[in-house]
Amino acid sequence: MELSPDDPRPAYLQIAAALREQILDGRLEPGSRLPSGRELAKEFGTALMTAQNALRVLRDEGLVSPQQGRGVFVRPPELHEADTQVHHAQAPLASQVEAILVELLKVNQRLAAIERRLDDEAHGVVD
Repeated sequence: MELSPDDPRPAYLQIAAALREQILDGRLEPGSRLPSGRELAKEFGTALMTAQNALRVLRDEGLVSPQQGRGVFVRPPELHEADTQVHHAQAPLASQVEAILVELLKVNQRLAAIERRLDDEAHGVVD
């Protein structure tokens, strides 16, 4: 699996999305052990903390359950549904925060391009 340089989401959200897709479509079955944070970091070419943050997102969504000293395991779908009902009010907020983050990243990219253009103009560089 690879991270997309064109995806404005932070790396940990891209990793979480990739794992979420595998869980929800059944490629990672209930009870399956997920790769460790170190394994995910190596696979995606990120820092360990980035991979651990991705696992935290999935844990917070109720899709996986960490077991001390054993790893992180996919939870059965019926537990996903129960957690979804319990955390239903939090889910829209999390989605809104992620959408805002994506938009902020886009604005940041546009601002950086404008600043480069202004800097070029100030130094007499013409396109």
